[in-house]
Amino acid sequence: MKKAYDVIIIGGGVVGCAIAWFLSHFDLKILLLERELDVCCGISKANTGIIHSRSYLTPGTVKGELHQRALSWFPKIEKELDFHPSVTGALTVAFNQDDLNYLKSLKNIGKYDDAEILSPQESLILEPNLSDRIVATYYDPHAAVASPFRLTLAFAEGAALNGVEFHFDSSVEGFDHQGKKIIVHTPNENYEASYVVNAAGLSSAKIAKKSGDQIPVFSTFKGEYFLLDKESQGLVKKILYPVPNSLSKGILVSPTPEGNILAGPNFESSCADDTSTTSQGLNEVRAGAQKLVPRFPFNQTIQIFAGIRPTLPERDFLIFVSKKHPGLIHLCGIESPGLTASPGIAEYVGELLIQQGLSLKEKDQIIFRKAFPVFHDCDWKKREELIAQDPDWGQIVCRCEEVTLAEVKYALRMNPPARTMDGLKRRIRVTAGRCQGSFCQMHLPSIVVNLLNIGIQDLLKSDKNSNLLVGETKKVVNTHATPH
Repeated sequence: MKKAYDVIIIGGGVVGCAIAWFLSHFDLKILLLERELDVCCGISKANTGIIHSRSYLTPGTVKGELHQRALSWFPKIEKELDFHPSVTGALTVAFNQDDLNYLKSLKNIGKYDDAEILSPQESLILEPNLSDRIVATYYDPHAAVASPFRLTLAFAEGAALNGVEFHFDSSVEGFDHQGKKIIVHTPNENYEASYVVNAAGLSSAKIAKKSGDQIPVFSTFKGEYFLLDKESQGLVKKILYPVPNSLSKGILVSPTPEGNILAGPNFESSCADDTSTTSQGLNEVRAGAQKLVPRFPFNQTIQIFAGIRPTLPERDFLIFVSKKHPGLIHLCGIESPGLTASPGIAEYVGELLIQQGLSLKEKDQIIFRKAFPVFHDCDWKKREELIAQDPDWGQIVCRCEEVTLAEVKYALRMNPPARTMDGLKRRIRVTAGRCQGSFCQMHLPSIVVNLLNIGIQDLLKSDKNSNLLVGETKKVVNTHATPH
């Protein structure tokens, strides 16, 4: 017997989880299907993590409209999900007269009374490590940074609190019709829904084709990054944008909410699953970062990584109703500013669902999410209170990020829960610090397998074929021991 839902969402990235959270405000039975073992495992896990202000929207485009819509949602996100982006402000840097003309266009688009074009001297007061070759900057105090992991998880946890079901390891294989219902086929089981939203990121085009719909030729591009140790905190305090080119926003330098410094990304054609880094690509990022910050301390790098962007020829979002399956909505080409626009996309999808006949009746009560304390961010008084309540708060399992046993236990029992080592990293930052797991991976695996009641060889790093340990390096078999 097929499980029946009002709405099925395909994809557990930031957009899919934002849609789930938005729809959870209404009296609906909702299921989110994700092919990986966790949310935030695709495009969403590797991007710059910027909440772009109004100055940086693209006028006359779908993504520009949804970017604009999304900005009005963030006060509600802060209230209902207890998620707070770090408002740093941004400087867009001009090196010549053409660049300066672009800065003037940003000011015209943003229309912020407190945004202004600054002289080199004024710019260097705000950011002393900026290049002395600049001719001006555009200062926008409204831009913010946010952890892509934590925003996605906040959406997911808020949705789950309000009744949304999450099924992982559920890759969509195709669709059928049964009357007015859409049948969604997965290897594990089949599901039935009146409405389906395809927000599968890099897989969205393939899923659209499986439904019989056609989209323009889909391209993927890779962006590479450097992440610096927290020792570099304060190198820059604001997001530093270059003037963009025709392909991308360019290689920028930005603080992260956790206190690191991020540089990247470049923009190079790539295969859909290629997240490797290359010396050529990293050298390009290095040059771009040093153009903005000449004394950029690459010797403090603790991680290099790459993310993938899905792009369509028009470089715009493509959101449309299936011609083959009424009630099926496809979201394709959701690239930058997809993170920023995610709540606006969710609202727009809700409007399309209403047009297709879905009734959105608001629930009488919504459960607000309360963020779990982050020990690293607590002052000493708060830390003492937490340890008095539960001694697990006093047991540090990750020295670099000061993560406690209490946080590990929470990450394993939250909904949706961590079931892999990378899932723990996304939630509580174990293995994300300076040593990149050299300390905590000596003892954390045994803690996790005991809490999950699984064998050590069943512990996974990321996906179902990524066993962290595959066997003992030494094993003494008594029957083969040489007698003395």
